[in-house]
Amino acid sequence: MAMVHGGRLVARALRRQGITHVFTLCGGHVQAIYDGCIDEQIRVVDVRHEQTAGHAADGYARVTGKPGVAIVTAGPGITDVVTALANAQRAGVPMVCIGGAGPRALTDMGSLQDMDSVTLMRPISKWSVQVPEVGRIEEYVDAAFRVAQANVPGPVYLEMPLDLLM
Repeated sequence: MAMVHGGRLVARALRRQGITHVFTLCGGHVQAIYDGCIDEQIRVVDVRHEQTAGHAADGYARVTGKPGVAIVTAGPGITDVVTALANAQRAGVPMVCIGGAGPRALTDMGSLQDMDSVTLMRPISKWSVQVPEVGRIEEYVDAAFRVAQANVPGPVYLEMPLDLLM
């Protein structure tokens, strides 16, 4: 079996969930996901600000009835999407936000844009979690879609460390 990088696993899981578009501002921490999206024929809608990506994912969900997907890079990319997640939570809009993070081995060591985004997103999402290992990426993406659509719909936040995606 050929080795598949984590970004491809994310895209494969998104495709399985019926996702045809993702909204993002291109960032290095999540670059591997874009490669996977191209392979899976998922349109990467690159916007000028992460807040726009979040609101576009919210709007996409409202129009299509399918969860919207926003992909944002680490640090400021994540803080820029907070308003969109809070809005989706209050409005009961199903949305999956994937946020980048530095490599796990460098957590709390000053790596580029290192911050505790899982804690930040907890009050404004139905589930906020860091994916723990490459072998569980697809499981976590599938679970995110289940949670986002269950009972009262709302946003889910998945943190994807760089070392998992590469």
